[in-house]
Amino acid sequence: MKKLISPEPNRVALVDVPEPEMGPDDVLVRSVRSLISAGSELKRIKRVEGESEQTWPNYDLGYAICGEVIECGERVESFKTGDRVATMQHHQQVVVSSTLPGIVKATIPIPDAVSWDDAPFILWGRSCWNWTMKADIAIGETVAVMGLGLVGLLMVMWSRLRGPGRIIGIDLHDSRLELGLKAGADEVINASECDLTQAVVELNGGREADVTFHCVSGNAVSSFEDSQRITASGGRVVLIGHHSKPLTILFREFLSKDLLGAGTDYDYDSRLFEVGARLIERGALPVSGIVTHKVHYTEAPAIYEVLDARPDEAGAVLISWQDKR
Repeated sequence: MKKLISPEPNRVALVDVPEPEMGPDDVLVRSVRSLISAGSELKRIKRVEGESEQTWPNYDLGYAICGEVIECGERVESFKTGDRVATMQHHQQVVVSSTLPGIVKATIPIPDAVSWDDAPFILWGRSCWNWTMKADIAIGETVAVMGLGLVGLLMVMWSRLRGPGRIIGIDLHDSRLELGLKAGADEVINASECDLTQAVVELNGGREADVTFHCVSGNAVSSFEDSQRITASGGRVVLIGHHSKPLTILFREFLSKDLLGAGTDYDYDSRLFEVGARLIERGALPVSGIVTHKVHYTEAPAIYEVLDARPDEAGAVLISWQDKR
């Protein structure tokens, strides 16, 4: 079968690997779609300064697959051949997914009304739920989302469900700001064209944001300083993005603010995936509006070059594992 891997730094390739072996509590799934998580995956492809544990070839690209069950283990009772499911596995033609209760990488049923293109977003439900709970957004509060890549766009959508007074999307690229509006932001700001703190204050009636989701990744570490500045006294900054260099906490910024790590007290209950599935089914999460690319798996290696060199061109990127017609 075919699988996307990083055989060496700065390169993604489509290679042949053996089909995975399944156990009695597993299902074998033929992939139909997968969703690229650029921030996490580019970290596995590129060398990170100061990171000593990186090794190649790296077979662990991606973690959002949806597809059709083609075989069930002898102890599986909750699924059958032909079922549509989502699972946290890597970019490859066939994956194995456990059906045991309480497992972190669970097998999630896809509601009939959810399309194949929307289904991979189910795998973000648990994290987005955790992060909005971490921020504890109160009705009427102002939420700022720093960085409108895939994660930032999803946090705009999930923040909307908490009843905020205003959501402000922030990025350096107009194309991503347009996606932010599609995702549900009330206002957007191009941080390259203004004094960002002043712009937030002007949009927000003379006050900084109550909650800031920091969704920038990579080496853009100065953006974290901006996230601190645009957050009001008594507010919260939720650190979601994975950076490749140390971050700076500004002098006195967090004496009257909370810095919240997105992974602390994280609830791994697999049932939280189903929350996202139901929200997509009801149309409460407009995920189709942020998809900018859908590529066949044979063409997928080239899309990583776009994500690295021209990130402003991409929002959510889907890979199709169906045969070309």
